Amino acid sequence: MWVKLLLAALSVLPLSVLHVLGGWLGRFVARFDKRYGARLAKNASQAGFTSRQFARDSAAHMGRSVLELAHIWTWRIDALLPKVKVTGWEAVQKIQDSGQGVLMLTPHIGAFELLSLWIGQRAPFTAMYRPPKQAMIAEAMLSGRQKYQVKMASADVKGIRTMLRALKNGELVGLLPDQVPNAQGDAVLVDVFGAPAWTMTLPSKLLRQTGAALVIMSARRVYAPHRYEIDFQVVEFVPSLDMAADAARVNELMASVIHRAPEQYLWGYNRYKGVPEVTKSEGKADADV
Repeated sequence: MWVKLLLAALSVLPLSVLHVLGGWLGRFVARFDKRYGARLAKNASQAGFTSRQFARDSAAHMGRSVLELAHIWTWRIDALLPKVKVTGWEAVQKIQDSGQGVLMLTPHIGAFELLSLWIGQRAPFTAMYRPPKQAMIAEAMLSGRQKYQVKMASADVKGIRTMLRALKNGELVGLLPDQVPNAQGDAVLVDVFGAPAWTMTLPSKLLRQTGAALVIMSARRVYAPHRYEIDFQVVEFVPSLDMAADAARVNELMASVIHRAPEQYLWGYNRYKGVPEVTKSEGKADADV
């Protein structure tokens, strides 16, 4: 309950003020949480972003992603959504009007929490989520996300069945494919910015079983006059029987989204979690050749 109360209290502040405060918060966390700060810098460096200023900017955006929830997960969302600048939605509508389901992918970049709510105002939308361990955060998350025509599907067999039904019914389904899978049996080790990482095979499985179209999307922060810009892009993707090749293709698509606003990506996320040390060493050796 206290999480919802905190968001409600913060919601009285203008979004511009929350972004300033969030920037300070993010930089503070990265500076004093040495483990988080080191992981952020290491992951960003792996992708070629090596400057300290980039790491500070990325940390600031992490803080903004937290505090802006006071507008995205509360009553303020009704006033926020009409101001968002959007490109590419007409192509998504055209696919949906044909009766074909649409699988929509975005990495943890910018205001990714905004995407499902913007879509949900216009069409039924099912999004996969992994419940956090803290019950109060989970309650606030579901309350904030399940608005309009948005339905959450848990990251398990039951949730996957829900997503399959939605796609077969010609609806829209969303995933964050840069999330580390719970079970390695549903994942393959493929490169992410030149280093091996466990990557979910779910996107290609959903496409293969439903014949859905693929769309990549993002919600970036801007500072005038819209505050956010949402972009949708239809992508040609024919799933193969090679899970690793399909997963690598999805990673490439996510990298293309990240490179549009790299400082807004959550580089502090533990993307390379669970990778065997011997694999990491082999990848480094190959890179040094």
